[in-house]
Amino acid sequence: DRTFIWLAAACYAVTGGLTLWRLRGRKAHPLSYALMLAGFVLQTAFLYLRGQNLQRCPLTNSFETTIFIAWAAALFYLLIGPAYRVSFLGAFTAPLVLGLGLIALLGLDDSPRVTPLSRSAWVDFHAGIAILACGAFGLAFVAGVMYLIQERQLKSRKLSSSFLLLPPIEQLDVINYRLVLLGFIMLTAGMIGGMISYRIVGHWNTPKIVWAVVVWLLYGSLIAARRLWSVRGRRSALVSVLSFTFVLVAYWGLSALP
Repeated sequence: DRTFIWLAAACYAVTGGLTLWRLRGRKAHPLSYALMLAGFVLQTAFLYLRGQNLQRCPLTNSFETTIFIAWAAALFYLLIGPAYRVSFLGAFTAPLVLGLGLIALLGLDDSPRVTPLSRSAWVDFHAGIAILACGAFGLAFVAGVMYLIQERQLKSRKLSSSFLLLPPIEQLDVINYRLVLLGFIMLTAGMIGGMISYRIVGHWNTPKIVWAVVVWLLYGSLIAARRLWSVRGRRSALVSVLSFTFVLVAYWGLSALP
């Protein structure tokens, strides 16, 4: 089933190449969106086959979880890109999803668990919805990076050819916030599901509970700062970029613990 991830990585790599073509002033290639969709379908095939083999949601190790996060980020791009008419969002989403896929394939452990996980529908719901939230945070990371790039060009008054291709900076700020809000709502639902599943299975990994709470507080603080103190623009974009980086690095670090 890992072959599907390699094929998906190839699709995202070609999408990145077509993006560089566009950055040099060429016209958008019609295959870009199709290749993103193809990569997403291939990732879906992997998750389906792995889930059938495990007979549960494929989130049993750091490899599967990272692929799930990449899949979720691609999903949100495919849904949001056309809705906001920001096809160039894929120019930054493809490298993110490609990078996550390569990190999983080349650097993360894909060994099966020695002891099986406790079975409960709430366990799968809690894990799946929380990782979908990370996908929304991942796309917020992409929108934040695009915002910071555009803002830097505006301040330096050195506009590159990519400037005309990027969405308006105000639109990127709105996209970033809505993705963070969506991810926070989904993460909250996942944590509620986790509380219910804890009462059923009776045990959880304490470090990962702490990680989830810290992530929830981090993004909750970002939303509160925007709503109460009008923290937006560059600071909001920067915090969303740093927050998602923390989410990944902290999770991989916890997964490496014995």
